[in-house]
Amino acid sequence: MTPEAIGNLLRIERMRQGLTQADLAERSGLGKRRIEAVENGLADNVGIGRLVKLLGALGLELRIHEAALRGQG
Repeated sequence: MTPEAIGNLLRIERMRQGLTQADLAERSGLGKRRIEAVENGLADNVGIGRLVKLLGALGLELRIHEAALRGQG
């Protein structure tokens, strides 16, 4: 999954929950500019820790499926 796709999914979920970027920044402990960059696919080096914080703040989690590890998608 590309940074752009991840950012788009995060934006969609944030908006679905009626949150602003500032709300998500407060919940996640990350800066609003960082969230904006992630949502726009501009934060290639966001890091797994920050991604997990963003996901957690939205009530989401990161999962890696075994099939994906085998190259099956």
